[in-house]
This record gives sequence, C-alpha cells and structure tokens, in this order.
Amino acid sequence: MKLGFIGANDLPGVEADAQFAAEHGFVGLEYNYWGDFRNLTAGTVREMRAILDRHGVRASALGLWGWNHLAPDAAERAEAHEMLSRAIEFAMTLGAEVLITGGGDLPGAPLAEKVAEFGKVFPPFLERAAAAGLTVAMYAVHGNSFFDCMEAYERVWERFPQIGIKFDPANWRHHGDDYLKILRDHGDRIAYVHIKEHLYLDGELVSQPAAGMGDIAWGKIFAFLHESDYQGYLSIEPHGPIWSQGAMREKMLLLSKRYISQFLL
Repeated sequence: MKLGFIGANDLPGVEADAQFAAEHGFVGLEYNYWGDFRNLTAGTVREMRAILDRHGVRASALGLWGWNHLAPDAAERAEAHEMLSRAIEFAMTLGAEVLITGGGDLPGAPLAEKVAEFGKVFPPFLERAAAAGLTVAMYAVHGNSFFDCMEAYERVWERFPQIGIKFDPANWRHHGDDYLKILRDHGDRIAYVHIKEHLYLDGELVSQPAAGMGDIAWGKIFAFLHESDYQGYLSIEPHGPIWSQGAMREKMLLLSKRYISQFLL
C-alpha cells in the first residue's frame, strides 16, 4: 500500500504539497475538482506535472466530482461528458493511476433504469480510460452518483467488472452503512482508499481529526485490506473546518501517517 494525501489545486499549493510530501515520505498526491474543473487548463495541468516530477512525487488520482453524466437535460449531460473526456486526458498528463468519478444520476428513477442508462453512456469512457492505463474508481453516497448502495455496484459489475470502489469508510458510516461488511464482502473491488476520520458525540459528527482519534475502526479496516491483498493508495483527506487548514492540516497529515503506518509493512 502507498501513502499519499489530497493536495491543493492552485499551483503554489501544488508546489508546497509536493515539497511536503517528498520531505515526509508520501509518494502520491490526489487532485479533486467539482464545478471548478471547467476552468482547469491543459497548461496548468502540465505545470502541475512538472512540479510533481521535480519533487519526485506521483499523482495518485484525479477526481471529477458532482458532474451528472446521466443528466436528463441534454445540455447538462453534454457538458458533463466533455468534462469526463478532459478528465481522462488530464489524468494522463499528470501520470495519475486512478480516475475517480461518480456514476451520474437519474433523479427519481428506479435503480434498474439508472444501471441501464449507465450501460449506454459509459462504455466509450471506460474504454478510453483503460487505454490510458487508468483504473476507474466510482465514489459513493453523494455528488450526483447513483452509487448510493452496494446493490448499485453489484448490478453494474454484472456488465462492467473492471469498475472499482473509491472507498471512504467515514462516508459510508455517515450514510448509515456497515463499511466493514463492504470490505469483507467486496474487498477485492476496492480501487482507492480515502483515510478520513470521523468523531461523533451524541450521534452528531463533531470533528474530523487525524486517523485514530475518532470512531472509525482502522485496525479492522486494514485487516480486510490485507486479506484482500490491497496494494493501492491510502490517500489521507484533510477535512472539516479545523483539521484541513494551515498548521493543523500538516499536523493531521503527519499524525494520520504515523497512526496508519502501524498497519503497513
């Protein structure tokens, strides 16, 4: 397994994160975009790659979030598909190993209809991603993605077994799902892992500190990851108003790295 973290998208942030990663033994940086992806240029992506190369750090993944690839509105769908095509191209430029995106959604439609539409829309994108050497990992439970339950993945796997899960145990727990059962039953489908901690009090999420400081059962997670021979990235995600900025962000990254390293060889 390889350690990394989610990086900042602006060029000064890319530079600072790449230097920090190189100094502290992180091997990969992940970059995520929502609506702002339409403003990302090929020139900026080339500059990002040059910075990473200069520091000897890889791009672990490129994430395209929130775009509805199955949108009923033709114009919205067309723009989402344009962004997905660009994401594949930009991921190649970065040298990323994984492309993270959502499945899109047909609001109000039954799951079978969503899966069928996914099967019509995604084959050319999956073929292009495979040709680019990218593993496609679908995120779950938010952001214009019908992958809000394991049944959605299971139905899609009947036709597209190559699709992986972008696995975030904190997100699944917050959604009300048993993330350990997902790992036990489908650990071989995990394509990318986010390390994000959740701390609850009286049933409310009150903090997202460093790994090991909250309620996520990291030891059990790593037991199943090892049983599945997972060899991909563990991408630490600074999140929330306290632990995602400035000195607290760096503290969160280093404390999380120290904690999860006990489960790694």
